[in-house]
Amino acid sequence: MKKTTIKHSVADAADLVVNSLKEKGFTIFADIDHQANAKSVDLEMPASRAIIFGNPLSGTKLMQTDIMMSLDLPLRLAIIENEGETQLIHQTLDDYTPNYQVKDHPVLIKIKGLFATLAAELNV
Repeated sequence: MKKTTIKHSVADAADLVVNSLKEKGFTIFADIDHQANAKSVDLEMPASRAIIFGNPLSGTKLMQTDIMMSLDLPLRLAIIENEGETQLIHQTLDDYTPNYQVKDHPVLIKIKGLFATLAAELNV
């Protein structure tokens, strides 16, 4: 897992990420506001959003290589408030390759680049 400190609030960063992913042609399957869900049951927690997104063409290519990748697709990332900072967190290639037969898969290389791009966009 990789954590990157970003400059925006959780809410602003989540909006920026969703818009960026849509512009890049990704489908947003869910945008989960964990803090709002906690409040709905009278509990408190720091701001936390999980965004689940994907691209059927790329995801299918990974699952054709190893159908067990179905467990970790679509992709997800989280934007959290942690220790006074806003952080973008996501899985890395090293998180996927021990569990699946996808080492050096070209789609994973693109995913690595996507997460790097999103982190850079959030620190402009």
